[in-house]
Amino acid sequence: MDGARRRPLVLFVVAALLVAIDPAPARGGTPRTDEEAAIEAIAARVRPSVVEVIGTVAGSGDTSYGTGFVYGEKGLVVTNAHVIRGVRNLVVRTFDGVALASVDVLDQRDDVDLAVLRVRGLEAEPLAPGSVRLPPVGLRVIAIGHPRGYEYTVSDGIVSAIRTLEEGGQELIQVTAPISPGSSGGPLLDLSGKVLGVCSLTLTEGQNINFAVPLRDLVPVLAEAREIERSLDDPDPSRLGPGALAGIVRRYREAGDLERAGELVRRALAAHPGSLRLLAEAAEIAWARQSWPEVRALVDRMKAIDPGWPPALQVEASWLAQQGRCDEAIGVAERALAPGTLRPAQAAEAHAVLAECHGRLGHVDEALRHADLALESPDIDRIPDYHVLRAFLLQAAGREAEADREAVTALERAEWDPLVVAALRERGLPRVIRIVSWKTVREGTRTVVRGVLRNVGPTPLEEVVVTAEGYGGDGTTVATGTATATPERLNPGQAGAFRIVLDGLPGEARRYAVRVIDYHD
Repeated sequence: MDGARRRPLVLFVVAALLVAIDPAPARGGTPRTDEEAAIEAIAARVRPSVVEVIGTVAGSGDTSYGTGFVYGEKGLVVTNAHVIRGVRNLVVRTFDGVALASVDVLDQRDDVDLAVLRVRGLEAEPLAPGSVRLPPVGLRVIAIGHPRGYEYTVSDGIVSAIRTLEEGGQELIQVTAPISPGSSGGPLLDLSGKVLGVCSLTLTEGQNINFAVPLRDLVPVLAEAREIERSLDDPDPSRLGPGALAGIVRRYREAGDLERAGELVRRALAAHPGSLRLLAEAAEIAWARQSWPEVRALVDRMKAIDPGWPPALQVEASWLAQQGRCDEAIGVAERALAPGTLRPAQAAEAHAVLAECHGRLGHVDEALRHADLALESPDIDRIPDYHVLRAFLLQAAGREAEADREAVTALERAEWDPLVVAALRERGLPRVIRIVSWKTVREGTRTVVRGVLRNVGPTPLEEVVVTAEGYGGDGTTVATGTATATPERLNPGQAGAFRIVLDGLPGEARRYAVRVIDYHD
Protein backbone atom coordinates (compact mmCIF):
# COMPACT_ATOMS: atom_id res chain seq x y z
CA MET A 1 0.00 0.00 0.00
CA ASP A 2 1.17 3.60 -0.66
CA GLY A 3 3.44 4.73 2.12
CA ALA A 4 3.16 1.37 3.83
CA ARG A 5 5.03 -0.88 1.46
CA ARG A 6 10.03 0.29 -8.07
CA ARG A 7 11.31 -1.79 -9.94
CA PRO A 8 13.14 0.69 -12.02
CA LEU A 9 12.32 0.91 -15.68
CA VAL A 10 15.13 0.20 -18.11
CA LEU A 11 14.70 3.94 -18.44
CA PHE A 12 16.42 5.54 -15.49
CA VAL A 13 14.83 8.72 -14.28
CA VAL A 14 17.40 11.41 -14.78
CA ALA A 15 16.46 13.90 -17.50
CA ALA A 16 17.56 15.46 -20.52
CA LEU A 17 19.11 17.71 -22.97
CA LEU A 18 22.39 19.05 -21.84
CA VAL A 19 24.54 20.35 -24.71
CA ALA A 20 25.80 23.62 -23.29
CA ILE A 21 25.35 26.46 -25.71
CA ASP A 22 27.91 29.24 -26.10
CA PRO A 23 26.07 32.26 -27.44
CA ALA A 24 29.31 34.11 -28.13
CA PRO A 25 30.78 34.17 -31.65
CA ALA A 26 32.96 31.17 -32.47
CA ARG A 27 36.73 31.52 -32.44
CA GLY A 28 38.02 33.34 -35.44
CA GLY A 29 35.08 35.76 -35.39
CA THR A 30 32.61 33.53 -37.24
CA PRO A 31 29.21 35.21 -36.87
CA ARG A 32 26.37 33.42 -35.15
CA THR A 33 23.67 31.80 -37.24
CA ASP A 34 20.07 32.95 -37.01
CA GLU A 35 19.30 29.77 -35.07
CA GLU A 36 22.03 30.46 -32.50
CA ALA A 37 20.79 34.01 -32.09
CA ALA A 38 17.25 32.72 -31.59
CA ILE A 39 18.39 30.25 -28.91
CA GLU A 40 20.27 33.02 -27.09
CA ALA A 41 17.18 35.23 -27.10
CA ILE A 42 14.91 32.39 -25.95
CA ALA A 43 17.28 31.45 -23.10
CA ALA A 44 17.35 35.02 -21.83
CA ARG A 45 13.56 35.26 -21.94
CA VAL A 46 12.70 31.82 -20.56
CA ARG A 47 15.22 31.14 -17.79
CA PRO A 48 13.50 33.38 -15.19
CA SER A 49 10.45 31.08 -15.44
CA VAL A 50 12.49 27.94 -14.71
CA VAL A 51 13.01 26.93 -11.07
CA GLU A 52 14.96 24.39 -9.06
CA VAL A 53 12.92 21.95 -6.94
CA ILE A 54 14.77 20.83 -3.81
CA GLY A 55 13.74 18.55 -0.97
CA THR A 56 14.78 15.89 1.52
CA VAL A 57 14.47 12.21 0.56
CA ALA A 58 12.42 10.45 3.20
CA GLY A 59 14.36 7.71 4.94
CA SER A 60 17.89 8.49 3.74
CA GLY A 61 17.82 12.22 4.47
CA ASP A 62 19.67 12.93 1.21
CA THR A 63 18.96 16.14 -0.68
CA SER A 64 16.92 15.76 -3.85
CA TYR A 65 17.32 18.13 -6.81
CA GLY A 66 15.10 18.58 -9.85
CA THR A 67 13.78 21.19 -12.23
CA GLY A 68 10.36 22.77 -12.74
CA PHE A 69 8.86 25.66 -14.64
CA VAL A 70 6.03 28.13 -14.21
CA TYR A 71 3.09 27.19 -16.42
CA GLY A 72 -0.60 27.99 -16.66
CA GLU A 73 -0.51 30.93 -14.28
CA LYS A 74 1.79 32.65 -11.82
CA GLY A 75 2.57 30.44 -8.85
CA LEU A 76 1.88 27.11 -10.59
CA VAL A 77 4.98 24.98 -11.20
CA VAL A 78 5.07 21.88 -13.37
CA THR A 79 7.66 19.15 -12.75
CA ASN A 80 7.96 15.37 -12.92
CA ALA A 81 6.16 13.21 -10.39
CA HIS A 82 9.40 11.32 -9.75
CA VAL A 83 11.13 14.57 -8.74
CA ILE A 84 8.89 14.90 -5.67
CA ARG A 85 8.07 11.23 -5.01
CA GLY A 86 9.18 10.28 -1.51
CA VAL A 87 10.51 13.80 -0.93
CA ARG A 88 9.52 16.08 1.92
CA ASN A 89 10.26 19.70 2.91
CA LEU A 90 9.97 20.91 -0.66
CA VAL A 91 11.66 24.23 -1.49
CA VAL A 92 11.55 26.03 -4.84
CA ARG A 93 14.56 28.19 -5.72
CA THR A 94 14.02 30.91 -8.30
CA PHE A 95 16.27 32.30 -11.03
CA ASP A 96 17.33 35.18 -8.79
CA GLY A 97 18.22 32.80 -5.94
CA VAL A 98 15.19 33.24 -3.67
CA ALA A 99 14.16 30.08 -1.81
CA LEU A 100 10.38 29.68 -1.44
CA ALA A 101 9.27 27.12 1.13
CA SER A 102 5.48 27.51 0.90
CA VAL A 103 4.93 24.68 -1.57
CA ASP A 104 1.82 22.52 -1.93
CA VAL A 105 1.51 19.49 -4.20
CA LEU A 106 -1.80 19.99 -5.98
CA ASP A 107 -1.66 16.88 -8.15
CA GLN A 108 0.84 14.07 -8.66
CA ARG A 109 0.20 11.68 -11.53
CA ASP A 110 2.69 8.84 -11.57
CA ASP A 111 1.06 7.26 -14.62
CA VAL A 112 2.30 10.16 -16.81
CA ASP A 113 5.15 11.25 -14.50
CA LEU A 114 3.79 14.77 -13.98
CA ALA A 115 3.12 16.89 -10.91
CA VAL A 116 1.74 20.38 -10.34
CA LEU A 117 2.83 22.52 -7.38
CA ARG A 118 1.41 25.72 -5.92
CA VAL A 119 4.32 27.95 -4.86
CA ARG A 120 3.32 31.01 -2.87
CA GLY A 121 5.41 34.12 -3.51
CA LEU A 122 6.53 33.01 -6.98
CA GLU A 123 6.04 35.96 -9.33
CA ALA A 124 7.74 34.67 -12.50
CA GLU A 125 5.65 34.71 -15.66
CA PRO A 126 4.30 31.41 -16.96
CA LEU A 127 5.80 29.93 -20.11
CA ALA A 128 3.66 29.99 -23.24
CA PRO A 129 2.03 26.74 -24.42
CA GLY A 130 2.98 25.23 -27.76
CA SER A 131 0.93 22.86 -29.85
CA VAL A 132 -0.68 19.90 -28.11
CA ARG A 133 0.05 17.83 -31.23
CA LEU A 134 3.13 15.65 -31.10
CA PRO A 135 6.07 17.52 -32.65
CA PRO A 136 7.42 16.36 -36.01
CA VAL A 137 10.63 14.34 -36.20
CA GLY A 138 13.60 16.61 -36.95
CA LEU A 139 12.19 19.65 -35.14
CA ARG A 140 14.87 21.65 -33.31
CA VAL A 141 14.18 21.85 -29.58
CA ILE A 142 15.64 23.53 -26.48
CA ALA A 143 15.72 22.51 -22.83
CA ILE A 144 16.71 24.33 -19.65
CA GLY A 145 17.57 22.60 -16.41
CA HIS A 146 20.03 22.02 -13.59
CA PRO A 147 22.22 19.03 -14.61
CA ARG A 148 24.56 17.82 -11.87
CA GLY A 149 24.07 21.10 -10.02
CA TYR A 150 25.02 23.32 -12.99
CA GLU A 151 22.11 25.69 -12.70
CA TYR A 152 20.17 27.00 -15.69
CA THR A 153 22.06 25.04 -18.31
CA VAL A 154 20.63 25.59 -21.79
CA SER A 155 20.81 22.71 -24.27
CA ASP A 156 19.54 21.87 -27.71
CA GLY A 157 18.76 18.83 -29.80
CA ILE A 158 16.24 17.53 -32.27
CA VAL A 159 13.13 15.39 -32.03
CA SER A 160 14.40 12.01 -33.22
CA ALA A 161 11.25 9.93 -32.80
CA ILE A 162 7.95 9.44 -31.01
CA ARG A 163 8.20 6.31 -28.88
CA THR A 164 5.77 4.21 -26.87
CA LEU A 165 7.26 2.73 -23.71
CA GLU A 166 6.92 -1.04 -23.38
CA GLU A 167 6.42 -0.58 -19.66
CA GLY A 168 3.25 1.46 -19.22
CA GLY A 169 2.46 2.22 -22.86
CA GLN A 170 3.05 5.95 -22.50
CA GLU A 171 3.85 7.84 -25.72
CA LEU A 172 6.91 10.08 -25.31
CA ILE A 173 8.98 12.51 -27.38
CA GLN A 174 12.47 11.12 -28.04
CA VAL A 175 15.18 13.77 -28.30
CA THR A 176 18.92 13.63 -29.06
CA ALA A 177 21.42 15.20 -26.62
CA PRO A 178 24.16 14.10 -24.19
CA ILE A 179 23.01 12.42 -20.96
CA SER A 180 23.36 13.95 -17.51
CA PRO A 181 21.09 13.73 -14.44
CA GLY A 182 19.48 16.69 -12.76
CA SER A 183 17.17 18.34 -15.30
CA SER A 184 14.10 16.19 -14.75
CA GLY A 185 10.99 18.37 -14.85
CA GLY A 186 12.48 21.08 -17.04
CA PRO A 187 10.69 22.46 -20.10
CA LEU A 188 11.15 21.19 -23.63
CA LEU A 189 10.71 24.21 -25.93
CA ASP A 190 10.50 24.95 -29.63
CA LEU A 191 12.54 27.76 -31.22
CA SER A 192 9.80 30.25 -30.42
CA GLY A 193 10.15 29.44 -26.71
CA LYS A 194 6.82 27.65 -26.39
CA VAL A 195 6.41 24.53 -24.27
CA LEU A 196 6.26 21.20 -26.14
CA GLY A 197 6.72 18.91 -23.16
CA VAL A 198 8.41 18.11 -19.85
CA CYS A 199 11.90 16.50 -19.85
CA SER A 200 11.63 13.22 -18.02
CA LEU A 201 13.66 10.14 -18.93
CA THR A 202 17.04 9.06 -20.23
CA LEU A 203 17.84 5.60 -21.53
CA THR A 204 20.84 4.40 -19.55
CA GLU A 205 21.74 1.66 -22.03
CA GLY A 206 22.38 4.14 -24.86
CA GLN A 207 23.75 7.60 -25.47
CA ASN A 208 21.82 10.67 -26.64
CA ILE A 209 18.46 8.95 -26.12
CA ASN A 210 16.30 11.18 -23.96
CA PHE A 211 12.57 11.50 -23.51
CA ALA A 212 10.03 14.16 -22.64
CA VAL A 213 6.37 13.88 -21.67
CA PRO A 214 4.34 15.61 -24.41
CA LEU A 215 2.28 18.72 -23.70
CA ARG A 216 -0.95 16.88 -24.49
CA ASP A 217 -0.43 14.78 -21.32
CA LEU A 218 0.13 17.90 -19.23
CA VAL A 219 -3.10 19.65 -20.27
CA PRO A 220 -5.51 17.32 -18.36
CA VAL A 221 -3.18 17.09 -15.35
CA LEU A 222 -3.05 20.88 -15.06
CA ALA A 223 -6.84 21.12 -15.38
CA GLU A 224 -7.27 18.47 -12.67
CA ALA A 225 -4.81 20.28 -10.39
CA ARG A 226 -6.73 23.54 -10.75
CA GLU A 227 -10.00 21.73 -10.05
CA ILE A 228 -8.49 20.14 -6.96
CA GLU A 229 -7.23 23.50 -5.70
CA ARG A 230 -10.62 25.19 -6.19
CA SER A 231 -12.37 22.39 -4.37
CA LEU A 232 -10.08 21.74 -1.41
CA ASP A 233 -12.15 23.68 1.11
CA ASP A 234 -15.51 22.24 0.05
CA PRO A 235 -15.22 19.36 -2.44
CA ASP A 236 -18.60 18.59 -3.99
CA PRO A 237 -18.85 15.09 -5.52
CA SER A 238 -21.89 16.14 -7.53
CA ARG A 239 -19.92 18.62 -9.64
CA LEU A 240 -16.35 17.25 -9.54
CA GLY A 241 -14.97 14.49 -11.75
CA PRO A 242 -13.68 11.25 -10.18
CA GLY A 243 -10.06 12.10 -11.02
CA ALA A 244 -10.14 15.39 -9.12
CA LEU A 245 -11.97 13.77 -6.22
CA ALA A 246 -9.41 10.96 -6.04
CA GLY A 247 -6.65 13.58 -5.97
CA ILE A 248 -8.28 15.41 -3.06
CA VAL A 249 -8.86 12.15 -1.17
CA ARG A 250 -5.20 11.26 -1.69
CA ARG A 251 -4.11 14.65 -0.27
CA TYR A 252 -6.23 14.13 2.85
CA ARG A 253 -5.01 10.54 3.26
CA GLU A 254 -1.33 11.36 2.85
CA ALA A 255 -1.73 14.20 5.36
CA GLY A 256 -2.99 11.62 7.87
CA ASP A 257 -6.58 12.90 7.92
CA LEU A 258 -8.23 9.49 7.42
CA GLU A 259 -11.57 10.65 8.79
CA ARG A 260 -11.91 13.43 6.22
CA ALA A 261 -10.53 11.22 3.43
CA GLY A 262 -12.93 8.41 4.32
CA GLU A 263 -15.98 10.65 4.42
CA LEU A 264 -15.14 12.26 1.07
CA VAL A 265 -14.43 8.95 -0.68
CA ARG A 266 -17.74 7.58 0.61
CA ARG A 267 -19.64 10.53 -0.89
CA ALA A 268 -17.55 10.44 -4.07
CA LEU A 269 -18.24 6.74 -4.67
CA ALA A 270 -21.95 7.39 -4.25
CA ALA A 271 -21.70 9.82 -7.19
CA HIS A 272 -19.11 7.79 -9.17
CA PRO A 273 -19.50 4.13 -8.15
CA GLY A 274 -17.53 2.81 -11.12
CA SER A 275 -14.37 4.90 -10.59
CA LEU A 276 -11.38 2.62 -10.17
CA ARG A 277 -9.23 5.47 -8.86
CA LEU A 278 -11.76 6.25 -6.12
CA LEU A 279 -12.11 2.57 -5.23
CA ALA A 280 -8.32 2.29 -5.01
CA GLU A 281 -8.22 5.29 -2.67
CA ALA A 282 -10.96 3.73 -0.54
CA ALA A 283 -8.88 0.54 -0.32
CA GLU A 284 -5.85 2.57 0.81
CA ILE A 285 -7.92 4.15 3.58
CA ALA A 286 -9.35 0.81 4.66
CA TRP A 287 -5.85 -0.63 4.75
CA ALA A 288 -4.60 2.24 6.91
CA ARG A 289 -7.46 1.50 9.30
CA GLN A 290 -6.63 -2.24 9.20
CA SER A 291 -10.19 -2.96 8.14
CA TRP A 292 -9.35 -6.20 6.31
CA PRO A 293 -12.91 -7.27 5.33
CA GLU A 294 -13.45 -3.82 3.80
CA VAL A 295 -10.18 -4.10 1.86
CA ARG A 296 -11.30 -7.45 0.45
CA ALA A 297 -14.73 -6.07 -0.51
CA LEU A 298 -13.15 -3.11 -2.33
CA VAL A 299 -10.77 -5.41 -4.20
CA ASP A 300 -13.75 -7.46 -5.35
CA ARG A 301 -15.52 -4.29 -6.56
CA MET A 302 -12.45 -3.22 -8.56
CA LYS A 303 -12.03 -6.67 -10.09
CA ALA A 304 -15.70 -6.76 -11.04
CA ILE A 305 -15.09 -3.64 -13.14
CA ASP A 306 -11.71 -4.77 -14.52
CA PRO A 307 -10.54 -8.25 -13.42
CA GLY A 308 -6.98 -7.63 -14.58
CA TRP A 309 -6.48 -4.07 -13.35
CA PRO A 310 -2.91 -4.16 -11.90
CA PRO A 311 -3.53 -1.76 -8.95
CA ALA A 312 -6.41 -3.95 -7.78
CA LEU A 313 -4.22 -7.04 -8.08
CA GLN A 314 -1.48 -5.31 -6.09
CA VAL A 315 -3.88 -4.55 -3.24
CA GLU A 316 -5.21 -8.12 -3.41
CA ALA A 317 -1.66 -9.51 -3.17
CA SER A 318 -0.99 -7.37 -0.08
CA TRP A 319 -4.25 -8.55 1.47
CA LEU A 320 -3.42 -12.22 0.77
CA ALA A 321 0.03 -11.81 2.32
CA GLN A 322 -1.51 -10.16 5.37
CA GLN A 323 -3.78 -13.18 5.71
CA GLY A 324 -0.79 -15.52 5.49
CA ARG A 325 -1.80 -16.96 2.09
CA CYS A 326 1.63 -16.58 0.55
CA ASP A 327 1.34 -19.05 -2.34
CA GLU A 328 -1.69 -17.14 -3.64
CA ALA A 329 -0.11 -13.75 -2.89
CA ILE A 330 2.97 -14.57 -4.97
CA GLY A 331 0.87 -15.45 -8.02
CA VAL A 332 -1.30 -12.35 -7.76
CA ALA A 333 1.67 -10.02 -7.18
CA GLU A 334 3.44 -11.41 -10.26
CA ARG A 335 0.29 -10.81 -12.33
CA ALA A 336 0.11 -7.23 -11.03
CA LEU A 337 3.70 -6.56 -12.09
CA ALA A 338 3.54 -8.32 -15.46
CA PRO A 339 2.04 -5.50 -17.60
CA GLY A 340 4.54 -2.95 -16.25
CA THR A 341 1.84 -0.33 -15.70
CA LEU A 342 1.88 0.00 -11.91
CA ARG A 343 2.95 3.30 -10.45
CA PRO A 344 6.45 3.01 -8.92
CA ALA A 345 5.08 3.05 -5.37
CA GLN A 346 2.58 0.30 -6.24
CA ALA A 347 5.25 -1.78 -7.98
CA ALA A 348 7.44 -1.44 -4.90
CA GLU A 349 4.58 -2.76 -2.76
CA ALA A 350 4.18 -5.76 -5.05
CA HIS A 351 7.92 -6.49 -4.77
CA ALA A 352 7.64 -6.11 -1.00
CA VAL A 353 4.88 -8.74 -0.95
CA LEU A 354 7.04 -11.07 -3.04
CA ALA A 355 10.03 -10.49 -0.75
CA GLU A 356 7.99 -11.21 2.37
CA CYS A 357 6.24 -14.29 0.99
CA HIS A 358 9.29 -15.84 -0.67
CA GLY A 359 11.10 -15.27 2.63
CA ARG A 360 8.38 -17.04 4.59
CA LEU A 361 8.58 -19.97 2.18
CA GLY A 362 12.35 -20.20 2.49
CA HIS A 363 13.16 -18.95 -1.04
CA VAL A 364 16.03 -16.77 0.19
CA ASP A 365 17.60 -15.70 -3.11
CA GLU A 366 14.26 -14.82 -4.71
CA ALA A 367 13.16 -12.98 -1.58
CA LEU A 368 16.37 -10.96 -1.54
CA ARG A 369 15.94 -10.01 -5.20
CA HIS A 370 12.49 -8.60 -4.57
CA ALA A 371 13.54 -6.94 -1.30
CA ASP A 372 16.28 -5.06 -3.15
CA LEU A 373 13.77 -3.90 -5.78
CA ALA A 374 11.23 -2.85 -3.15
CA LEU A 375 13.78 -0.88 -1.15
CA GLU A 376 14.60 1.27 -4.17
CA SER A 377 11.35 3.07 -3.37
CA PRO A 378 11.65 5.87 -0.78
CA ASP A 379 8.26 4.83 0.59
CA ILE A 380 9.60 1.35 1.37
CA ASP A 381 13.10 2.45 2.32
CA ARG A 382 11.86 4.51 5.25
CA ILE A 383 9.99 1.55 6.82
CA PRO A 384 12.25 -0.30 9.32
CA ASP A 385 10.44 -3.65 8.94
CA TYR A 386 11.70 -4.16 5.39
CA HIS A 387 15.28 -3.51 6.41
CA VAL A 388 14.80 -6.03 9.22
CA LEU A 389 13.49 -8.53 6.65
CA ARG A 390 16.47 -7.91 4.35
CA ALA A 391 18.88 -8.31 7.29
CA PHE A 392 17.34 -11.69 8.14
CA LEU A 393 17.51 -12.78 4.50
CA LEU A 394 21.16 -11.76 4.21
CA GLN A 395 21.91 -13.67 7.39
CA ALA A 396 20.15 -16.75 6.02
CA ALA A 397 22.22 -16.42 2.83
CA GLY A 398 25.41 -16.44 4.89
CA ARG A 399 26.24 -12.82 4.08
CA GLU A 400 26.88 -11.89 7.70
CA ALA A 401 28.72 -8.57 7.21
CA GLU A 402 25.97 -7.28 4.92
CA ALA A 403 23.36 -8.49 7.39
CA ASP A 404 25.05 -6.48 10.15
CA ARG A 405 25.04 -3.30 8.02
CA GLU A 406 21.39 -3.80 7.05
CA ALA A 407 20.45 -4.37 10.69
CA VAL A 408 22.11 -1.08 11.65
CA THR A 409 20.13 0.63 8.87
CA ALA A 410 16.93 -0.88 10.28
CA LEU A 411 17.77 0.44 13.74
CA GLU A 412 18.50 3.90 12.37
CA ARG A 413 15.21 3.96 10.44
CA ALA A 414 13.41 2.88 13.61
CA GLU A 415 15.36 5.35 15.77
CA TRP A 416 16.37 2.36 17.91
CA ASP A 417 12.81 1.44 18.78
CA PRO A 418 12.88 -1.29 21.48
CA LEU A 419 10.67 -3.65 19.46
CA VAL A 420 13.01 -3.51 16.46
CA VAL A 421 16.04 -3.87 18.73
CA ALA A 422 14.50 -6.95 20.33
CA ALA A 423 13.57 -8.55 16.99
CA LEU A 424 17.09 -8.13 15.65
CA ARG A 425 18.79 -9.10 18.88
CA GLU A 426 16.84 -12.37 18.94
CA ARG A 427 18.64 -13.28 15.70
CA GLY A 428 21.98 -11.94 16.93
CA LEU A 429 21.87 -8.86 14.74
CA PRO A 430 23.61 -6.62 14.32
CA ARG A 431 26.84 -8.09 15.60
CA VAL A 432 27.71 -4.84 17.35
CA ILE A 433 29.87 -6.66 19.89
CA ARG A 434 32.66 -8.97 18.79
CA ILE A 435 34.20 -11.54 21.12
CA VAL A 436 37.88 -10.99 20.34
CA SER A 437 39.31 -13.85 22.41
CA TRP A 438 38.62 -15.99 25.45
CA LYS A 439 40.03 -18.93 27.40
CA THR A 440 39.16 -21.10 30.41
CA VAL A 441 41.47 -21.03 33.41
CA ARG A 442 41.51 -22.57 36.88
CA GLU A 443 41.45 -20.19 39.83
CA GLY A 444 41.76 -22.39 42.86
CA THR A 445 38.71 -24.64 42.86
CA ARG A 446 36.86 -22.55 40.27
CA THR A 447 36.78 -22.75 36.50
CA VAL A 448 36.72 -19.24 35.04
CA VAL A 449 36.29 -17.95 31.50
CA ARG A 450 38.29 -14.81 30.79
CA GLY A 451 38.04 -12.87 27.56
CA VAL A 452 38.09 -9.64 25.61
CA LEU A 453 35.33 -8.13 23.52
CA ARG A 454 34.97 -4.98 21.42
CA ASN A 455 32.12 -2.63 20.51
CA VAL A 456 32.11 -2.69 16.69
CA GLY A 457 28.79 -0.88 16.35
CA PRO A 458 28.00 2.78 15.68
CA THR A 459 26.73 3.72 19.16
CA PRO A 460 27.93 3.44 22.78
CA LEU A 461 26.83 0.29 24.65
CA GLU A 462 26.30 -0.21 28.37
CA GLU A 463 25.96 -3.25 30.65
CA VAL A 464 27.13 -5.82 28.14
CA VAL A 465 26.24 -9.24 29.53
CA VAL A 466 28.25 -12.28 28.41
CA THR A 467 27.41 -15.92 29.03
CA ALA A 468 29.59 -19.01 28.85
CA GLU A 469 28.30 -22.57 28.59
CA GLY A 470 30.12 -25.87 28.97
CA TYR A 471 28.84 -28.98 27.16
CA GLY A 472 29.41 -32.60 28.04
CA GLY A 473 30.30 -35.36 25.63
CA ASP A 474 26.63 -35.96 24.80
CA GLY A 475 26.00 -32.26 24.08
CA THR A 476 24.10 -31.47 27.25
CA THR A 477 24.88 -28.32 29.20
CA VAL A 478 26.93 -29.15 32.30
CA ALA A 479 28.16 -25.70 33.35
CA THR A 480 27.02 -22.10 32.87
CA GLY A 481 27.84 -18.62 34.04
CA THR A 482 27.23 -14.95 33.18
CA ALA A 483 29.02 -11.71 33.85
CA THR A 484 28.90 -8.05 32.91
CA ALA A 485 31.86 -6.74 30.92
CA THR A 486 34.06 -3.95 32.20
CA PRO A 487 34.10 -1.08 31.80
CA GLU A 488 30.36 -0.80 32.04
CA ARG A 489 30.19 1.63 29.09
CA LEU A 490 31.89 0.79 25.79
CA ASN A 491 32.17 3.50 23.18
CA PRO A 492 32.35 2.59 19.47
CA GLY A 493 35.66 0.80 18.84
CA GLN A 494 36.42 0.41 22.55
CA ALA A 495 37.45 -2.97 24.00
CA GLY A 496 36.34 -4.45 27.32
CA ALA A 497 37.03 -7.53 29.42
CA PHE A 498 34.87 -10.18 31.04
CA ARG A 499 35.42 -12.78 33.76
CA ILE A 500 32.80 -15.52 34.11
CA VAL A 501 32.77 -17.98 36.99
CA LEU A 502 31.21 -21.26 35.86
CA ASP A 503 28.66 -23.04 38.02
CA GLY A 504 27.65 -26.67 37.68
CA LEU A 505 30.11 -29.39 36.69
CA PRO A 506 32.77 -27.65 34.61
CA GLY A 507 35.09 -30.60 35.10
CA GLU A 508 32.82 -32.67 32.85
CA ALA A 509 32.75 -30.11 30.04
CA ARG A 510 34.31 -31.17 26.73
CA ARG A 511 33.79 -27.86 24.94
CA TYR A 512 32.68 -24.30 25.71
CA ALA A 513 30.75 -21.56 23.94
CA VAL A 514 30.79 -17.85 24.77
CA ARG A 515 28.28 -15.28 23.51
CA VAL A 516 26.77 -11.88 24.31
CA ILE A 517 23.20 -12.14 25.53
CA ASP A 518 22.25 -8.57 26.41
CA TYR A 519 23.32 -4.94 26.34
CA HIS A 520 21.81 -1.48 26.51
CA ASP A 521 22.34 1.19 23.87
